[in-house]
Amino acid sequence: MSVPKPLLLLILGRGRMGQSVQSTAVSRGHEVVGMFGRDDVASEAWPEADVAVDFTAPGSALEVFEACRRRGIPLVSGTTGWTEHWGTVEHAVQQTGHAMLWAPNFSVGVFLFRRAMKQVQSELADHDFSLRLTEVHHAGKLDAPSGTALSLAADLEEAGADSVPVTADRLPGVPGTHTVMWENEVDLISLEHAAKNRSGFALGAVQCAEWLVLQGPPFDKIPSMEDVWG
Repeated sequence: MSVPKPLLLLILGRGRMGQSVQSTAVSRGHEVVGMFGRDDVASEAWPEADVAVDFTAPGSALEVFEACRRRGIPLVSGTTGWTEHWGTVEHAVQQTGHAMLWAPNFSVGVFLFRRAMKQVQSELADHDFSLRLTEVHHAGKLDAPSGTALSLAADLEEAGADSVPVTADRLPGVPGTHTVMWENEVDLISLEHAAKNRSGFALGAVQCAEWLVLQGPPFDKIPSMEDVWG
């Protein structure tokens, strides 16, 4: 995908992901017009922007959405831990036509991993396998289990699994590892995705921003990675 001109991109979140998104956006020829911390979201002095990318914190998600909606700035959100408010945000998107894309994980590798995982689950659904899912992230990640792990569990259940047990660990320096294991008395089958660094997440987020600004109204749902890469 390619946009006709460099984007004016506002980054919400000055942490490691925000910094990685900044470097990736600049490397793809875009202009980063600002990097806001959580306290800056309430400011009225927002720069002109074509799109905003949000990696703040769960408690800021609704405020970020509303601030972008008021200003008509399309929003790409990678913030997790707020989906108990999904119905409220989706209703606002439908009522106002605001462009917002959300994903718990922007890595294209994770997107392909989810597809492979669902295929394996479909093949094994009628056989006698127990199933478990584990995830490990860096010690600073606030939500546990991760939004990605919860999405993987939902994918597995959609593909025929019963309730999926999820375990979460927090260790220093781990960008993100998700492992799905199917096991019975004679076999252990596993699939794992391990991020080597944050660059894959940042690239996916910027690519989603490029995709979102090319979409036209009406915006009557919150698109996901399936819409971008499906």
